[in-house]
Amino acid sequence: MSPVTQFVKKIKICEDSNMTKITTSMIFLVLLITGTAQANVIGTAYQNFNPSISGTDFTTVHSTRPVKPCMCNLGVFFNYAKNTLTYSDTFYQTNQDLKGVRANDFLVGGDLYGAFGITENWDIGVALPFVVTAKNDDPYGVAYFDKFGLTEVRPMTKYRFYGDDQGGWAVIVSANFNIIKDDPFAGNNPGPTFNIELAADTTTDSGMRLAGNIGYRKRNSGSQLTSPSTGLPPPFQPFNDAFIYSAALAKNFDSIKSDLIAELKGSISGRTNDDSVKKSQQALELGLGIKHDVSNTFNIHAGLGTKLADAQATPDIRAYAGINFQVGPMCSDEPAPSEIVIEMPIAVVQNHPVGVSSVTALNMPVSALNPTDYAAYRWKIGPTPQMNCYSEEGYSAEVDGQMPIVTDIGPIPDGGITLCAVAKNLGGYWQPFTDPTIINWTKGSAPVAVVQNHPVGVSDAIDLNMPVTAQNPADYAAYRWKIGSTPEMNCYDAFGYSDEISGERPIITHIGEIPDGGITLCAVAKSLGGVWQPFEAPTIIMWEKKKGYELFRLNANVLFDFDKDELQPRSYGELEKINRHLNRKPFTKAIIEGHTDSKGSDAYNLDLSRRRAITVKNHMVKTYGFDPDKFATQGMGEGYPVDTNETDEGRANNRRVEFKIYRK
Repeated sequence: MSPVTQFVKKIKICEDSNMTKITTSMIFLVLLITGTAQANVIGTAYQNFNPSISGTDFTTVHSTRPVKPCMCNLGVFFNYAKNTLTYSDTFYQTNQDLKGVRANDFLVGGDLYGAFGITENWDIGVALPFVVTAKNDDPYGVAYFDKFGLTEVRPMTKYRFYGDDQGGWAVIVSANFNIIKDDPFAGNNPGPTFNIELAADTTTDSGMRLAGNIGYRKRNSGSQLTSPSTGLPPPFQPFNDAFIYSAALAKNFDSIKSDLIAELKGSISGRTNDDSVKKSQQALELGLGIKHDVSNTFNIHAGLGTKLADAQATPDIRAYAGINFQVGPMCSDEPAPSEIVIEMPIAVVQNHPVGVSSVTALNMPVSALNPTDYAAYRWKIGPTPQMNCYSEEGYSAEVDGQMPIVTDIGPIPDGGITLCAVAKNLGGYWQPFTDPTIINWTKGSAPVAVVQNHPVGVSDAIDLNMPVTAQNPADYAAYRWKIGSTPEMNCYDAFGYSDEISGERPIITHIGEIPDGGITLCAVAKSLGGVWQPFEAPTIIMWEKKKGYELFRLNANVLFDFDKDELQPRSYGELEKINRHLNRKPFTKAIIEGHTDSKGSDAYNLDLSRRRAITVKNHMVKTYGFDPDKFATQGMGEGYPVDTNETDEGRANNRRVEFKIYRK
């Protein structure tokens, strides 16, 4: 099918509500600027700021990447330029020599543009530059605006004749049709200006984009204007032919979803008999900006620019801002569907390691879910903590679909390995980076957790202290674990596991709140090299919790002030929770135990814990009307710690009151 045949398809209206609103606003802006056209002096023929209508990579410098087929790229930019006028002749109303002197002026201009992708290598579009406002405080009155509005119409087309989205060569052809009346820089009754440019770009291994443009601008300027009242010309010559050039670099920073862009652009005037005029018409400007990606199809630009030479097309300072977005796809082989869905390719990587693997030499064929519509792929691989599959940075250049991924991951440290891949179909559509194929496995030999001192068979133990090691304790660093009622536990799911715990620390936990019945403990170990025991093969320990009592543990720091046995008001909420639990179903007995830390004498701690238990019992009986015979109190002192007494945190955990509730 020829490119023209591919292009001539039925066009659909984009149904996305947000993009529809933006597109409608762009159309309204077109009507507005054309309705107030006929600016009369400078316009964008005098400007050196022309945003690239393809909207890819840079701001004003062309990359070789066209708009994707059937996609529509739209944008609007505004720029403020201060001190843009530089005299090129001695003005007739003063004896001063004004050559090279800046007029005190400013200009706010805009560019509204749209481009459409015809094929993978060809797009077309049009830009509509316009003047928003301007002011000139030049005492000689050499330039002013009678009206603001559209200044020219600039159609453009780009064709990439070599390369791909990672770099290549392209030719850009454009024309400028001047609409400004009495423009001293275009002359009397000027013809269109034609431009041809050659663009080249590349992507470095670090992901930086570099581009350069060079071309020729053929002007059809009219004769020099004269004042209707004096018959004298202004101190400006109509622009002549010029060589144009530009260069740019863009570096992506994924952490802020933005590209930092630096651009250099200029021109060298062609034919003229006056060397001073030739020099004054040359342009040279440096710009620095940022492109922030709001989404894959919408980005925001902002930046600053300044002159590098006193020229008639370079301001002292420029500030710009703009938006660029894409809508589509806009074409379909089907007759007027309500919505077009393009089946994006999905990469399928074969023969990759699974789970834990010591394999380092990889040979992995790549295909797609629909192998009959598959052409190529891109990929990257590395340690899992360092990989971001959703960023284009680091992906390989385009690889033919018949070539496998052949790589050696020996230099990558043992641990998690992540492979990312995106596929391209025969129509040129890529699997988006927002939805790549991601494959994970663990490089190295996996450790196996060994849990010691755990209950066996049927046990009434509820306070557990279980050291954890590995089958190869010499290659063991840490572990993760979880515990719960057997019917509710899934040891093969990472959800619910603890954070990483140093292998020197035991599992210390209380399972009194877990209902009687089956108990399951899950654990995975980590080696010194960072390799984790996979969740597909965890260590699983099971036993049965003996039917007995329900235990609730209250922190004494909430119930009492330090070294006191009077309940504080802050404790009432916690005791109300105990009341509600006791009333859920009948209970036969509740033992209230007081516990302390190890500070103080044994006798003092035993008495303090006893007094605190009695205080809690009295509150439950008096406040909620419980039968006092159903409550028993015990002072346990410091003899039954649940944590270390060597730290403030451990001692705080040991100061507690426990309810042991026995049901029928």
